[in-house]
Amino acid sequence: MSREETIFGDRWPYSKAKSVLLRSASQVMREGGPRAATLKNIAGKAGVTEPAIFRHFDGVDGVFQSLFNVVELFFNEFQSYYRTEGLMGLDRLESAYLKIFSTIKENEDFCYLLVQPGPIFSQYEKFRDRLIDLKARDKQSVIECMKEAKAKGQLLPGVDTGAAAMALTGASLLVLQTWTDNPDSLDPIKEGKKIWSGIRMLIQNPDAPKAVKSIKAANRK
Repeated sequence: MSREETIFGDRWPYSKAKSVLLRSASQVMREGGPRAATLKNIAGKAGVTEPAIFRHFDGVDGVFQSLFNVVELFFNEFQSYYRTEGLMGLDRLESAYLKIFSTIKENEDFCYLLVQPGPIFSQYEKFRDRLIDLKARDKQSVIECMKEAKAKGQLLPGVDTGAAAMALTGASLLVLQTWTDNPDSLDPIKEGKKIWSGIRMLIQNPDAPKAVKSIKAANRK
């Protein structure tokens, strides 16, 4: 099997042919919503015949199973960004946050899957429930970074870590949704940096000790 080269290396289980079909499915949904992911539309986007899809997947359900596997791969990858060694609190969160934005933009073919997964998998109970867990885990990682920042004196007294985390994730999702709906409307990385800088400026204790290791240095490891 000729495997597609992705950021996941050997963890990516799909051949180049399957990967083309999965990318095509995500792209047609970005253009027309989840209902656009018909065999006809996917085949048309991929430049193949409908029977070719059946050679790789068990119909539409098989395509959606594989699409959800892609979502899980990315969400697991995002979790690894929160574990960058040498960083703590706000610096750890900034590193993860910006890497997530970069990864989504660099893998634009799958951006609709990552930004709007709810509507895509709403008809599949097992995927819907698992998606709730994945989103909750991601939000918890943000909250844990905020709590660590507070414990280390990086936050101003009185900052509500839960509210700060909600503000960050909510504003970020809005930017990503806007970009997904209209790719030419904004640069998600540029806007993401603006959001982070604005929130950090509001909550950060200016007298907090500086990080021993810079974010750039930690990310080079």
